[in-house]
Amino acid sequence: MTFFDSRPPAIALLAAMLTACGGGSDKDLVDNHDAASGNSGGAGVADSEIAVRQLPAVSGTAYLNLETGALVGETDDWHIAANRLSFRLNSGASGHGRVGGALAVPQDDFYLAGGAPDANVFINATVNSEEEHLLGRFDEPSNWQEDAFSSAFGASTSWSVYGDGGVISALPDVAYLVRSAEGNSYARMKVVDFSFPTRSGAGIEDFTFEFEVQAPGASGFSATPVSFTPPEDYNGGDACFDFDAGAVVDCATAGTWDVQVGFSGRDWYLKSNSGVSGSGNGGASDAMSWAEADALAGDPGVSQIYTSDATGGVFAEHSWYAYNLSQQHKIWPNFRTFLIKADVNDPQSDVWALQIIGYYDDSGDSGYPSVRWLPVQTTQTQE
Repeated sequence: MTFFDSRPPAIALLAAMLTACGGGSDKDLVDNHDAASGNSGGAGVADSEIAVRQLPAVSGTAYLNLETGALVGETDDWHIAANRLSFRLNSGASGHGRVGGALAVPQDDFYLAGGAPDANVFINATVNSEEEHLLGRFDEPSNWQEDAFSSAFGASTSWSVYGDGGVISALPDVAYLVRSAEGNSYARMKVVDFSFPTRSGAGIEDFTFEFEVQAPGASGFSATPVSFTPPEDYNGGDACFDFDAGAVVDCATAGTWDVQVGFSGRDWYLKSNSGVSGSGNGGASDAMSWAEADALAGDPGVSQIYTSDATGGVFAEHSWYAYNLSQQHKIWPNFRTFLIKADVNDPQSDVWALQIIGYYDDSGDSGYPSVRWLPVQTTQTQE
């Protein structure tokens, strides 16, 4: 069996020796090393292997080369890129490379049984307390994920489910906050109904999304919803809605559409008029329950909760943060550890273990995510 090991060589060698003798564990060895070095925060030899970089992603995309630690241009050799909250890899729909990623440490203890973030765990986690997960020994992933389209509304499984008979329907109790294409109005959107019988060959059959709109200059959401349903000439494909106008509009000619529903190939999606999907300043929040959305009288005034449509892969599928814990409008990282492979087609390609550890600069300004990473070594064991 193949493993990736991010521990310093001396620690990894000691682990192998003790395991061969039938004693100790990986976690014990890391803890013992810290105790011996007089540092309870995971410093010492391990820290000398770890690189840390803050990415200036507040108003544009920052591109990072993990081998050199340098910020580079889009056409240069880069491995990861960040634009505010969104991270992507240099591959697939995102770039010219073949960089792949995989989730190595999911941090399941940061989440409750239903998937909601555990505020107590998030708020009490620190950069030091979570370093041990970066300094680990990881199974080689079964596959490396390259980048594809990433909706501001999240994966389609965030709001819909594939069911019996090949029919895709709406998940119950899913809502979003949505920013308009103009960027000056907002809505809380409820996913009411969705029906896509995939085996009929006729496309999407029916859908209903309801919007309670906060018009430009208004202080809160309207109590009278407007509904996005299929237009009379709907052919089962793409349809677009302008929630300020409360009307379906032409996706190709109307630059002010706010939400698009549709499907292409085997993918069905929601899109916002933003990023790679449109020329607007739209966006959407993470999925939430209607009770959570209904508790907000209006847009909270925190721009970073709205994600743009982008390209993404492992980072889009496995979020690295939580927002608005304990009614505090800020971002907390979950310190998930990712494995990043420089070239998925090269078995000898470099691999790094990486964590996203923050989102603010020293002045507390948002849009400056920090990452830390270190190279991993490949080890083989016999079953």
